[in-house]
Amino acid sequence: MWNYGKRERKHNRVPHMDPFAPQFKDAIMGVPLGGIGCGTIGRGWRGDFLRWTLLPAAIPSINVVEVDQFSVFSRNSGDHSNANASVLYTPAKKSVHAPKTSPVRSAWDFGLKGDKSTYHALFPQAWTIYDGETDADLKITCHQVSPVIPHDYENSSFPASVFEFTIENRSTVHDKDVSLMFSFQNGMGAASDSKGGHSNHFFQEKSDNFTTTGIKLTHAYEQMVFEDWDKNNRKYFSDPLSFAIATNADPSKVSYTTQFASDDVSVLKSVWNKFKTDGKLDNSTTETKSVEGKTIAGAISVSERVGKGQSVKITFTLTWDTPIARFSSGKAYYRRYTKFYGTSGDAVQKIASDALKNYPNWIKAINQWQDTILSNEKLSKEYKMALFNELYYLVDGGTIWTHGRPDQSAQELKELESADNFGNFFYLEGHEYLMCNTYDVHFYASFALISLWPELQLALQREIARATVRQMDVDWFILHDGSTVKRLVRWAVPHDVGNPGEDPWVRPNSYNIQQIQRWKDLNCKFVLQVYRDYVATNNKEFLESLWPIVKKAVEYSFQFDKDGDGMIENEGFPDQTYDTWSATGVSAYCGGLWVATLKVARSIAHELLDVDAFEDYDKKYQIARDVYIKKLWNGTYFNYDTSKNVHRDSIQADMMAGNWYAVSCGVGGIVPIGHAKSSLETVYRYNVAKFVNGTRGAVNGMRPNGAVDEMCMQSKEVWTGTTYAVAAAMLQVGLEDEAFKTMKGVIDTTYTTHGYMFQTPEAWLANGSFRSCSYMRPLSVWAVQWAYDNAQKQLATDEFDQELEAKMKANIQAVKK
Repeated sequence: MWNYGKRERKHNRVPHMDPFAPQFKDAIMGVPLGGIGCGTIGRGWRGDFLRWTLLPAAIPSINVVEVDQFSVFSRNSGDHSNANASVLYTPAKKSVHAPKTSPVRSAWDFGLKGDKSTYHALFPQAWTIYDGETDADLKITCHQVSPVIPHDYENSSFPASVFEFTIENRSTVHDKDVSLMFSFQNGMGAASDSKGGHSNHFFQEKSDNFTTTGIKLTHAYEQMVFEDWDKNNRKYFSDPLSFAIATNADPSKVSYTTQFASDDVSVLKSVWNKFKTDGKLDNSTTETKSVEGKTIAGAISVSERVGKGQSVKITFTLTWDTPIARFSSGKAYYRRYTKFYGTSGDAVQKIASDALKNYPNWIKAINQWQDTILSNEKLSKEYKMALFNELYYLVDGGTIWTHGRPDQSAQELKELESADNFGNFFYLEGHEYLMCNTYDVHFYASFALISLWPELQLALQREIARATVRQMDVDWFILHDGSTVKRLVRWAVPHDVGNPGEDPWVRPNSYNIQQIQRWKDLNCKFVLQVYRDYVATNNKEFLESLWPIVKKAVEYSFQFDKDGDGMIENEGFPDQTYDTWSATGVSAYCGGLWVATLKVARSIAHELLDVDAFEDYDKKYQIARDVYIKKLWNGTYFNYDTSKNVHRDSIQADMMAGNWYAVSCGVGGIVPIGHAKSSLETVYRYNVAKFVNGTRGAVNGMRPNGAVDEMCMQSKEVWTGTTYAVAAAMLQVGLEDEAFKTMKGVIDTTYTTHGYMFQTPEAWLANGSFRSCSYMRPLSVWAVQWAYDNAQKQLATDEFDQELEAKMKANIQAVKK
């Protein structure tokens, strides 16, 4: 792994996985800014702008840019002796992400203590309340919102966030003069900020009695790639990148400083001294390009008089325009939002104006969506909070959503304008595992997409299907066993669609730890998701187009039935999503997925009236189901596998994955409900309740004696996303109390005891130490809502299963006649 990382960096590629350079976790993150696939800017709960994922070929970086701030000025009206000003940010006392000293810290007043401030998050909104923090008479509330709106494929793509400040004057004696300043550096807190060539420009746009005033920050960024991975053949690209800070306030109340040196203490003091004198800036319009070695920023201020007992609102927006997503191969794509704003890179002012006009509609749509769940008193507050906040990863997961490519012809791009074209979509497995649409993990996380943006899920599925039919005869070195295999084998569903350090969609299967073409779960997970997605969308064209590939995927997997009994067997190496945890023979996890796959394939054949396929899959399903139960059921739960290993009877938290997904697909369970319920009760008693007193979630493996299974690293971990999936399976069999208690351990660890919020890890151990922060799988909390919304307790019963089977067979017989 060390040599692999060294080789990738040598060729200017980002290793898809590098355990020797982990992302450091600190309890600093808040709700990120921006829509889906447009790049994002992370904002901390303290008020800082600190995580930058604007460039797809780079690892998401955490850099606190201390001039990127909101600041407040206040005084009693008419009284110039009691003015005070402060940055609305409390620097962390200890953090590896924020500088201990900085020019801004030396020049501006960071007087906020934070003891009277609170932060509230419900993605994609957040509220920071400063209650008498800078002025005892003032209560200031910052309402942050981004246009992430379910089933809205236009607004949800926009690179914009809005900050609406409500300033309440609680004094019964004095009116107040109050100003808010928004300052922002031209850049991303990276080395390019001081490369020179950047410029800021004041703008004011008027239309329909609406005025937008702000500063455009044009950033000169150069990206180097190696042509065909040859370090001697370098190419440079200067793709557009710009930011805007703006307000919709009455222009007479707006002042600004278009450009100032953000690394020069004397200049910073000059800006601050002007602001803290009267809350205004000098209206300077310097627009010269920055010089190398120096950074520049801009600022706007809005001044209001707030009567005693009254309140006012001041609104700002932050937008950006980076129309081209370019990967390390040099391949470039236009981002989705360019469908609405063009590809030239000069739309940031228009985006800002539209954001300020339309954000009330965003808030209304978001509230209408969320209120249906928030008003359900049967759901716990903790669960509702996690349900929405885990969606942060669809924005902050290195996500790319495309709309064509620069190398396409005008006619090809014109054809993309049809309403039903949703482009390509990917998100990373994690901020430390840089693989796109990692499919074994997306299997869990996909409930968020299919529930809220189903067209993105269908687009993702079509890309997986396209990769599945390909053969890629490129030698691929496998780290686990040192073998060399073909990178992509036809009819073996890929692990991922690539790595942004290479060429996503063009070069799938960047994963190289195990032999993917021998994994037992991926083909099953494709079949199961295809039908689940059809059930959700009723899109028959989608189902019909993928049916030939589904059949080939099932056929491919039969090679793993080594003894001809109708059940696939694991091969003694980690050949599934638990890629350090080996299984041999029939296993509860992969065996269950296989039985579910055959049952779902039967349902697809029924839906499409493919009589021969229905009868074939019906026979194979019945045989596999009987083998699964006979070989693994021990009277209480399903054994881990059929090996001779001492761990063969371990209790795997995820043992009912196949049953869970089959019920989620609406086809009923794969085992009698009594078996499923007993298995999940066992998981609750052992993997949940006996592990740190039920306060961490479901540990992956437990021994029947109540000890953690220490067979490998992953057997003794809690996987956050798996725990949510287990809770969904519990709901399906009527274990509602156990389901919410199981989730509570994960939610408390994430948001309370360890501060993992908005960077939820893949896994942690008993002591809470984590692996792989900011990860895809926790989105599976939406599988719980799927189970809840679809009343799946009824769908898991034996009676439902029997009635459905009888109905399907009767329909098939009618077709045959």
